[in-house]
Amino acid sequence: MAEIPEHLLRRSKERRAALSGEAPPEGEAAPAASAPAAKSEAAPAAAASAPAQPALPTVAPQPTQPAVADLPPSRARLPFWVTPLFAAIPVFGFFYMNGYQPRPEPGPTDPLVLGAEIYRSSGCSGCHGGGGEGGVGPKLSEGESLLSFPEEQDHVDWVKTGSQPKLGQAYNARGRVAAGGMPGFAGQLSDEEIEAVVLYEREKL
Repeated sequence: MAEIPEHLLRRSKERRAALSGEAPPEGEAAPAASAPAAKSEAAPAAAASAPAQPALPTVAPQPTQPAVADLPPSRARLPFWVTPLFAAIPVFGFFYMNGYQPRPEPGPTDPLVLGAEIYRSSGCSGCHGGGGEGGVGPKLSEGESLLSFPEEQDHVDWVKTGSQPKLGQAYNARGRVAAGGMPGFAGQLSDEEIEAVVLYEREKL
């Protein structure tokens, strides 16, 4: 007959005692009661023998940066004295340029005085005489200009173009035929100067 192990017999007795409500036999419950005590004594020893875990460093939360839109770089402000300087540059340039231009020579402002001067300086007196008495060119004095050109504009046009456009034709009210001796002064004198010399020939000669 096979022998039943001791620990199986002890468990069977404990099971029957638990079901019947009876206390287990003396000397048999001690090993079971002593087991938790042994475990509780072994726990501090195991905790003491376990290596200490290093404490992890605490990390402070980083503050969140507010979202900023990408803006274009702002232009640097100009100094307050730059604006008046820019405004003064054109004024300075105006006076600078005018300072180097030749000054206009003063001349006569009276048309009759200007006409008399042009009559002598432009060669009119060489053909028509210093006093309009005539010479190579026809006489202009004593009202001859008014008789030849009753309309002042016709007289002005004649001095401007000369005789070349009317060569061989009658060019005035007296029926005088252009022979080509009268030069045109449109390229030599201004309109103001031609009108002044015509006025002089019609009123002063």
